[in-house]
Amino acid sequence: MADLFDIAIIGAGPAGLCAARTILLQENKPSVILIEKSTDIDKRIPCAEGVGKLGFHEVLEPKKTWIRSLVSHLILHSPDNTTISYTDSNKGYIINRALMQHDLADTCLEMGAEGLFSHTVMKINKPDSDGKRTIYLDSGDTIRAKVVLDCSGPLSRFGELEKIDFKPLDLEVAYLAHIEGIETRTDTVHVFVSEKLAPGGYAWAFPRNEQSLNIGIVLGSSFRGNCNISTLLDTFIKKYYPGGKVVRKFAGSIPCYNKSLEIATSGLIKAGDAISTVNPISRAGISEAMKSGTIAGSFAIQMLNASNEKEINKICDSYKKAWYKKLGSRHLKLARVKSFLQRVTDKEYNAGAQVLANIPQDQLTMSKIFRTCLTKFPKLILALRHLM
Repeated sequence: MADLFDIAIIGAGPAGLCAARTILLQENKPSVILIEKSTDIDKRIPCAEGVGKLGFHEVLEPKKTWIRSLVSHLILHSPDNTTISYTDSNKGYIINRALMQHDLADTCLEMGAEGLFSHTVMKINKPDSDGKRTIYLDSGDTIRAKVVLDCSGPLSRFGELEKIDFKPLDLEVAYLAHIEGIETRTDTVHVFVSEKLAPGGYAWAFPRNEQSLNIGIVLGSSFRGNCNISTLLDTFIKKYYPGGKVVRKFAGSIPCYNKSLEIATSGLIKAGDAISTVNPISRAGISEAMKSGTIAGSFAIQMLNASNEKEINKICDSYKKAWYKKLGSRHLKLARVKSFLQRVTDKEYNAGAQVLANIPQDQLTMSKIFRTCLTKFPKLILALRHLM
């Protein structure tokens, strides 16, 4: 393996792989190394595995083998278990995320990237006198790169001496289970809201196939440490899916942000969960990370070709603007909406759900849902003003 690369990418998740793919599609391919701490295809990723169809296709066309099912229906359960069924014409996918990442990694290697798997990056130095960075691995080895893409996830602390290191500003905890033995509609996802069930967040059940589900709970960050999320998940499963067999449980982190962040500096660009690209309300993060990585890859090429510090600074500013134009600014607005939605009580959710449940399903559009909720949730008016 060479010890100097044009671009080093840390993390082979959705952001890192889409960044690598973008870079390697260039006619004059730079040398790329993809560093990932794990390569186990059978390793279940702590993720609900749901993605919006439009957002996913915006980045790439999925292989049929990645798609567990096509989803068109959402059933929302209020705290008193009033249910609202909504049909989305745009639809979504439940994907096999582990298989998708495995295939994308193989594609990147076939396109010319080098892979360094089962290795953890411990530290990244500032640029040296000739503008290159040194990456220190857990094995004791080092790699040098002209540009480093940090796609290492929500707890990344790379860049701590360069003002682009930050703890996730709104880090939520999620606990998930893969359960089997439950007859399941593969075109339907379920979302549950309740102060007792998932304080500050929600619970979900997404199909894996006709007999198994991904089930999980996310807690609002202000409730972290005040609730036993394992107990909450067990209670949820016992109440709604008592006949299911728990195959495995997983813990995960969901990083949201609520203020503008610096996300690049000379020779170092951050993307994906490393800059908290998750949608603050839905907590969706796969397509968001893929879009972030794609943008980061294109700016890594620009940075690689920059001839002076002034050009590099301009590229950093342009990258930040590109991300915030794509999704970041919308996420900032949604973060403000989220803070108000977390004040909606179970009583208010129940009142709104009872009204919505009486609307015929073929008339239940998203605009009608919002209009109805505005009459029942006075707090929602304050929340939605942030989207204007």
